[in-house]
Amino acid sequence: MRLVNVGLLTPSAESAATLRGQVRATGFGTVSVEVTEYCRSRTDWSVRRFIDARPDVILVDAEDVPAAITSIQALHTAVPAAWILVCTSVADADRILMLVRAGARELIPAPVTPASLLQALQRYNEERERERQSESNLNGKIYTVCSAKPGSGATTIAINVASSLAELPNAHVAFIDLAWPLGDVATFLNTKPRFTVADALSSAARLDPVLLESYMHRQGGFHVLPGLEDFTAGDALNGTALSQLLEVVTQTYTHAVLDLTVSLPREALEIVVGLSSTIAAVLTPDLLSIRRADRLLKLMAGFNASDRVRLVLNRVRRSDEINERDIEKALRQPVAWKVGNDYQACMEAVNSGKAVLPASSKHLVKDFREMSHQLAGHQTQERRKGLLSLLPEKNTSI
Repeated sequence: MRLVNVGLLTPSAESAATLRGQVRATGFGTVSVEVTEYCRSRTDWSVRRFIDARPDVILVDAEDVPAAITSIQALHTAVPAAWILVCTSVADADRILMLVRAGARELIPAPVTPASLLQALQRYNEERERERQSESNLNGKIYTVCSAKPGSGATTIAINVASSLAELPNAHVAFIDLAWPLGDVATFLNTKPRFTVADALSSAARLDPVLLESYMHRQGGFHVLPGLEDFTAGDALNGTALSQLLEVVTQTYTHAVLDLTVSLPREALEIVVGLSSTIAAVLTPDLLSIRRADRLLKLMAGFNASDRVRLVLNRVRRSDEINERDIEKALRQPVAWKVGNDYQACMEAVNSGKAVLPASSKHLVKDFREMSHQLAGHQTQERRKGLLSLLPEKNTSI
């Protein structure tokens, strides 16, 4: 078992002694450097001690929160490879967010116990091991769900595809709300998120799997990064930050579903399309939706993504005046997946903050599972064989 090299930053010798004892009590860490006053900048002598010691983890006692935030910023800049764990009793959401944005990886409730500290050190070792393994592993896949016509049901489809993907063996699924300028996934899932995609984008330069997952909200077997909550938050969305965010997403999750509006700035739209293994273009069987889908296909052709676009025909009914064959002829592209029309089941799901349940509509659930399984390259369950299959096979050997 590898011991974790820990550095301590505390406001007093007494608190340093307490934390040193807690680290030793875990049996999982060793203290290599202790500093008993907060630092103000990267040039402080105390920061130099951390640079020389190169600890794996720096444990900061945030008794004085403003001073601790300044220290964390300096340490994160000077020793970027170190995890910064913050011991604090702060419960205020704004101050917690300031600590995280300054560079804190985790907040440990004060007073620190050997058990809580041990869990944090174990997560550090597990993450480092995961990073080593990820270097040789294939990155996760990104599936983008979009529509040229608002109200076509793209968000509902994206949520249910993510839910179905989460049912697959060994799947670790993320849902990223890239609706522009405001996201609705949090409303669809009936949740009030602490963090949104704006937080992840603003931290993109130092984002890693652990920090990304700390921004996520767990919902129905998959992790959700909700969309923008206000118009000004969209200022954080730039090409570099978005590219960094999606890179970490593929390092962290086996599958990621993006709910995308095509009104995204062109630079950002091109980045998302370029990183997507499949772009699911949702349309409904009406003239306006078909016309806009045609424009969407031309846009994707401009991004050299035509070979990755798959048409999803939503709200299909037998009585539709415009049928699947008409749509394929008009768009000169086959329909990859069809989703039935069950307004009541979809509204029940939205009002309950969940994916569509089999009890509400087994047909919709079947459609979503078939789509998600094919996206992931997972074999769907074979249909029940007929009675003739019970007969013995004819022996053709000589």
